[in-house]
Amino acid sequence: MTDYSELLNKDIECACGRTHRVPIKDISFDFKEEDILEISKKHIQGKNILIVADKHTHDLNQRIYEIMQATDYDVSLLEFEDKKLIPDEKAVGKVLMTTDRDIAGIISVGSGTINDINRLVANRVKIPVITIATAPSMDGYAASGSSMVYNGVKKTIKNGTVTAIYGKVDVIKEAPYDLIQAGFGDSIGKKTALADWILSKHINDEYWCDKTVALVEESTNICIENAEKIAERDTEAIKNLVDALVLSGVCMSLVDDTRPASGSEHLVSHYMVMRAIEKGELPPSHGRTVAIGTLIATVLYEFLFKHDAFKQVENYKEVEKDVRRYLPTIEEVEGLLKTIKLSTDPRDYDLDGDLLREIVLKAGYIRQRYTVFMLLDRLNLLDEAADYVLNHFNM
Repeated sequence: MTDYSELLNKDIECACGRTHRVPIKDISFDFKEEDILEISKKHIQGKNILIVADKHTHDLNQRIYEIMQATDYDVSLLEFEDKKLIPDEKAVGKVLMTTDRDIAGIISVGSGTINDINRLVANRVKIPVITIATAPSMDGYAASGSSMVYNGVKKTIKNGTVTAIYGKVDVIKEAPYDLIQAGFGDSIGKKTALADWILSKHINDEYWCDKTVALVEESTNICIENAEKIAERDTEAIKNLVDALVLSGVCMSLVDDTRPASGSEHLVSHYMVMRAIEKGELPPSHGRTVAIGTLIATVLYEFLFKHDAFKQVENYKEVEKDVRRYLPTIEEVEGLLKTIKLSTDPRDYDLDGDLLREIVLKAGYIRQRYTVFMLLDRLNLLDEAADYVLNHFNM
């Protein structure tokens, strides 16, 4: 796989016409707790440091805190107690109100939600943030945006990348299995994300970067090739999963947008999270909902390509050919989900027929991003598409 260190902290002149830059200074998965002092000295100019984590990594949080506390660092620890932390205004406010006015940097210990919150706060306060990754659960470690909940709506807020990313594979591979499933689900979602991107390139002449797309494909394919070993927590396979997720995040940072890694499958996931929060329920796992979202998006594309109305699209044969370069088949997605022990039945993700229909009809407009949903709507096919999806899943 591409050595992503070659993409970090330098200008990259690209054939797409842009100059890419990923301002992450270091990424390593050979982390040991005692390294935290040298890492802090390297990346944070000052002694006032806030460690932000949640209770799920309590032992690691304490070890890092105690190592730093035994030196001349003025260190504080904020440990969220939430069973399922929601990255909303309350969480951001809690981090901000825990910071000292002389804060020099943040050490973020955890995975997706913790990383998103701390990256946003650090960017707004203009301080470095070091991530200690603890699970292979999502591709946002190296991204330049935070997936947040604002006024009850799931949205990506642009900020900056973290300063550096560290982790230990032996720790990461022992993460709860649902987090491994989540990381794998997030990874295979890149297939439909790229399909949506190339669709919009044809329909809207949207910006496209061959280099970024090739890297995203590489990151996804290495996960697919190692699916069975990932399911078994094989050390090398988990390392490949982590590397693939980081590379995917780097790709988002290359174009300063989530477009290469987030499409219709993520809209399904975001809608499910928003509905759960509205009902006062714990939000479902992001990566696992992306996994079922990938299957739903693939079914929608099958419906689209079979429908006569698709022939109204200019150069429809070329559009279909290009989309299918990236789009998996329904059988492929089902096989991948089963390999990682994820269900292919929406009911197992708390999706009943009414909510699934609502998702098909509305999820495409919770974000300004052109996907299969918008083309179906333009062709007046959303109602038919909803019927088709429910029939496919016998709902």
